[in-house]
Amino acid sequence: MTAATITPLVPDSAATPIDRPEYRVYDHPLTLDGSKLRAGVWYHGNKEDKATGDRMPFDEWLCAPLHVDAVTRNEGKDGDYGRLLRFRNSDNRWLTWAMPNELLAGKPDSILAILLSMGLDVDYKRRYQVCQFIASQHPQRRVIAATSTGWHTPELFIMPRQNIGIGDAIFQSEAANGDDYRHAGTLAGWQSNIGARCEGNPLLVLSVCASLAGALLFHVQRQGGGFHIFGDSSTGKSSAILAGASVWGHGEDFKRTWRATGNGLEGIASQRNDTLLALDEIGEADPREIGNVVYAMANGSGKTRASRNGVARAIKRWRVMLFSSGELGLSALMAEGGKRSRAGQEIRLLDIPARRAFGAWDNLHGMSGGREFSDAIQHASVTDYGHAGPEFIRKLLASGDVGKLPEWLASMVAKFPSTNGQEGRAAERFALVALAGELAIKFGVLTIPAGTVLAAILDLFDVWRAGRGEGPSENHQILKSIADFIARHGDTRFSGADNLHSEARDRAGYWEDAPSGRLFLFNRPGLEEAAKGYDLGRVVLALDSVGAITKREAGRAQATKRLPDGTKLKLYFIDPTKLEPET
Repeated sequence: MTAATITPLVPDSAATPIDRPEYRVYDHPLTLDGSKLRAGVWYHGNKEDKATGDRMPFDEWLCAPLHVDAVTRNEGKDGDYGRLLRFRNSDNRWLTWAMPNELLAGKPDSILAILLSMGLDVDYKRRYQVCQFIASQHPQRRVIAATSTGWHTPELFIMPRQNIGIGDAIFQSEAANGDDYRHAGTLAGWQSNIGARCEGNPLLVLSVCASLAGALLFHVQRQGGGFHIFGDSSTGKSSAILAGASVWGHGEDFKRTWRATGNGLEGIASQRNDTLLALDEIGEADPREIGNVVYAMANGSGKTRASRNGVARAIKRWRVMLFSSGELGLSALMAEGGKRSRAGQEIRLLDIPARRAFGAWDNLHGMSGGREFSDAIQHASVTDYGHAGPEFIRKLLASGDVGKLPEWLASMVAKFPSTNGQEGRAAERFALVALAGELAIKFGVLTIPAGTVLAAILDLFDVWRAGRGEGPSENHQILKSIADFIARHGDTRFSGADNLHSEARDRAGYWEDAPSGRLFLFNRPGLEEAAKGYDLGRVVLALDSVGAITKREAGRAQATKRLPDGTKLKLYFIDPTKLEPET
């Protein structure tokens, strides 16, 4: 937690006698032994006079006032130890930083870089002595260290600049000045310029309420996941991202882009715990890595890494609601990198098309066009921001209904019909967003009519279901892959099964005409290639789900075909007309 106050400079009372050598911290200028000392950390030592051999006192100024107020550590008193620093910077502001002790194990530069960036005045020649001073201090006070933002207990929500709720803990981080949970303007300004404009705009509702829903994940004991809005450029997708980001901080600063390594996104996700991870421009991600990144962001666990001595480091963990945008959907982007998206990835990051009446919008609230509406949202996200999320937490705790959230979520899920397990998981995420939004209306954080959020999220759920089709996602991918394979190679890698002289390059099978049309008789290697990446048993299940296998022997998915030369082969008889969804 970083706090700042401004204190007038007034002289201290006379200093107590000094027992040299020792460090002293003076918050104000004073006179010591006839010498005027400036405010700050001083080292009062002795040195030998080479001429006489006498011990001569000396005084060295190290830096501006810097106090080590407490030792920080976790509740178990077995880790996360640190020092709670309090100092006055060059603008006469008192700041605090809960510094991890592990920084003392390295070079002083890592500590000094942060203190200097926060405005602490330091004597350059004696800068390393500042770290020696910090290490030498052993205060009696003990404070609980929270190493991530979000819910520390069911009654305490930790943010870098403030705590919300009941409990004594402080946010501890190596990056004391990396706080994006800033605020400016007013809550009323945000409600007028972003919140009120959610009415009639489902994608704006989704952005704002997904941002709030991140704070419910802890209480309903669910992993993270998210939504990805995609469509043509300049439709307002990025403006929707900024609106969601403004719930917790400065729209542009709280938002990130996909142009980052997996390791970098892990660090950002851990800083966004129990809130929102807003990522713009998925097209900037590496298509070959995006699938693994989606798994990691949603599952809330980073990679296991070893320290220099081979010991496993603590794994970063988080719970976030992910909100993303880009011109391509997840599957299309991965296909560009030669990868095939998995159902698990698609369910963790739900594709929502940004094709509304005016780009990403439906209700322009009196503005002349979609561009003007987007510009207004962007401006508001950097003018009035950082209020809605904390206020939502305060009202949630004040309501005393935190324990009812799992029950309320179950009731909300019932309003989102699903036909299989994958749809059920998606329905629950849509329902969580709807619950967060309706609670925000109840708490007065969103000043729009009750029921508005639920109606908008149900609309988007229907849009998602329509775009996905019926049945498990893997079925659609498998059937599409086989259909594409036939379209590409039907004339070159298949030949007539009843033609004695038929030839085919890299044969994948044969074809034969039937009353219903041409059938493709795949050999096993051909079918495995056509549905590459899927187990053959899973491929057969997908084919059976649409009745695409037209002929089979008892207990098998294949049937025997006798070729003109007398050869008998076990082949998969597939009707390609069954592979394409009905329009």
